[in-house]
Amino acid sequence: MRAHGEGIRADLSMAMDLYRKSAEMGYPRAMFNLGFMYTDVEGVDQDLAEGYKWYSKAAEAGNLIALYRVAVMDEEGRGVPKDLKKAVAGYQACLDYGYPKAGYRLGAMYLEGSGVPKNPDKAVKFFSKAADLGSDEAMLMLGKLSLSGEGMVLSKRNAERWLKKAAGRGNAEAALILESLKKEEK
Repeated sequence: MRAHGEGIRADLSMAMDLYRKSAEMGYPRAMFNLGFMYTDVEGVDQDLAEGYKWYSKAAEAGNLIALYRVAVMDEEGRGVPKDLKKAVAGYQACLDYGYPKAGYRLGAMYLEGSGVPKNPDKAVKFFSKAADLGSDEAMLMLGKLSLSGEGMVLSKRNAERWLKKAAGRGNAEAALILESLKKEEK
């Protein structure tokens, strides 16, 4: 409440103190919130290494979104040296628990050959799993890959199916691609 000012005046300093006390007492949500304060909250001195530390503690305590944040920071080298192998392992663990964003990130890594051997077929498998879990970004990628034939059969019909699903979830890029495909048909 202190961090958001819900019902009271926002006090980021007090929020940091309260999150730190709770985190030090072992509460995973407080550990995550403290990490978030250090990495993403305007008005707080950003300290990516400290944020990574608290996300890591929250992840060790079972917080799935904290594990995802750690993997993103490992992949991007934010606050820590870049560690793509650790990022892949973190994303895989998140995906195993049904976190769709992790499947999308894994698919992108395999598509680009970032930290893993380039493998469009494997990328499609990760994108498909993420799409099945509801990721509009993965649906968009499957649509694009269907149009290019990379990692899957070249199929405009399949592309349109994936792009419609992504657009239906509010993905603006998918809607634009669908619109351009319709214009090409005319």
